[in-house]
Amino acid sequence: MTVPASLRMALHTLRLSYRADPRVTCFVGVLVLLQAGLVAATASAQRWLVDAAGARMLAGLVEAVVVGILAYVMQVVGQRLALNFRNDLVNRVQMAMEQEITETAARIPTIEHLERAEFLNQITMLRRGTVALTTTGWAAAYAVSAGVGLCLSVWLLADLHPLLTILAPCALPILVLTNRARKIQQQAFDATAEPLRQEAALHELCLRPGPAKEVRISGNAERLNRLAQQLWTRAAREEGAARLRGLGIEAAGWALYYGALAVTLVLVGHLMASGQTTAGGAVLLISLAGQLRTQQQAVVDAITQVAAGGRIAEHHFWLTRYASASRAGVLPPPTRLTRGIVLDRVSFTYPGTEERVLDEVDLVVPAGCSIAVVGENGAGKSTLIKLLMGVLRPTGGTITVDGVDLTRLDASGWAAASTGTLQDFLKLQVPVRESVGAGDLRKIGDVVAVDGALRRAAAAQFVHELPDGVETLLGRLFGGIELSHGQWQRLAVARGLMRTSPLLLVLDEPTAALDAQSEHDLFELFTRQAREYGGDGAITVLVSHRFSTVHLADRIVVVSGGRVIEQGTHPELLAAGGEYASLYRLQAEAYGHRARPRRHPA
Repeated sequence: MTVPASLRMALHTLRLSYRADPRVTCFVGVLVLLQAGLVAATASAQRWLVDAAGARMLAGLVEAVVVGILAYVMQVVGQRLALNFRNDLVNRVQMAMEQEITETAARIPTIEHLERAEFLNQITMLRRGTVALTTTGWAAAYAVSAGVGLCLSVWLLADLHPLLTILAPCALPILVLTNRARKIQQQAFDATAEPLRQEAALHELCLRPGPAKEVRISGNAERLNRLAQQLWTRAAREEGAARLRGLGIEAAGWALYYGALAVTLVLVGHLMASGQTTAGGAVLLISLAGQLRTQQQAVVDAITQVAAGGRIAEHHFWLTRYASASRAGVLPPPTRLTRGIVLDRVSFTYPGTEERVLDEVDLVVPAGCSIAVVGENGAGKSTLIKLLMGVLRPTGGTITVDGVDLTRLDASGWAAASTGTLQDFLKLQVPVRESVGAGDLRKIGDVVAVDGALRRAAAAQFVHELPDGVETLLGRLFGGIELSHGQWQRLAVARGLMRTSPLLLVLDEPTAALDAQSEHDLFELFTRQAREYGGDGAITVLVSHRFSTVHLADRIVVVSGGRVIEQGTHPELLAAGGEYASLYRLQAEAYGHRARPRRHPA
């Protein structure tokens, strides 16, 4: 028998709370448990007070007053203290839970899940429900306390007359129907996760400086805003309808309770008229009848909170299971490459699609070799790069590093042994030193290492011309300097060159924002560095759409339609007269045509 997710999460969050502050957790726990008997103690003190006054018992009267005051003060002050300290603990647990979620997601060795809609929806629901998740433990504690208090109240009622306990079973439909109503609302909440995520993404396009320019130039801002508004309206309508249905279901439960309460009040009048209870007993009954609804509501609310946390916990445990199932390898990567990287019938299909992006690719990259991967847009070049770096796993075939399957290598170790610049690089709006140093966090504060990376990326000159050099704050978000796209890309290249002894250096369209001459100069620099890295068996992979520069690589690989259709040296491929030769000559003619000076009329 499996433990319900709500109970597992309640225990987990209480452990996190205890880990955050053991003494405060124990103190709040004691206060919560004490609340269980205070309602019964207050009602009993009132009964005692009335009976003592009727019998003219001064000592009993004083004792009843003292007990009643203590119970009331402990109830009011205890609730306030427990609430304040509990809120502080919940905030700490929320921080710990968010860190736990982030670390769990970070342990997943690939990025394939980030391209799955179902994963993104699960994460969205998990983040939206973090507060409900973190309060599950204390909600369970309050449910136990309120339940015990309710049992004490029912016991006191039964002591007066067994029929008065009719109020207890009338609380059960409230629990069932309220939980049903919450479930309907949560299902609607879950169903709207994707449209709300899409709505946020559309509005983000209009708010981020990069895409916002294209959105406004194309005149699509109003249309995107309208689409986002439609998504939000649809989600709000679904959630609103679910709340109304839930309200109707809850109202049915409370109608039954109030009917039972009316019967109880009639019975109270009969007991008093027949002399079967004293005035103190009548006061006890009236007091408990008024408090019983509050206690029942407390039980319902607490159990509802636990149930809501349990539903969110399902997403949390799903993430944990997913991370566990996506086990990374444990073998350390080699300190140097001796044989190289081999792709054996490697295929890859993105989640939710059937078309293969790569189709049974066979490729041998010897140690110490530099290769250039060329091909038209959509040929599969970037996917091939991601597979080599280990952030995607083949859906067919294997990739081996010095004869060891890449999936068996420790993911963090292989990431530390790899470096480079990807096509969709980051524009980190921090000082230049941190933006470049992020390529090797161990040296993020090493100005000498940062300067070396800037020189290797041919970016030192423009950085030193900035107002504060490597300490210049970048980006307008925090009031820094805005760079051109080409300058941002040079910094990204420098960030990729922070590690000076990688096993795999990947440069995926690293100079797309530069002119042809600047790109050629950088590729010559990369080629020299590749030869330096090659002495340790390192492999350099260059991806470019400009064929005029890739001839500097030791080997050129032509990708088309997800397959390697040609490979060899630049002279070999030209002599073969295949697609590479055709595309090379086509680009050469285009650049030559652009370079011809215009003739002006006399």
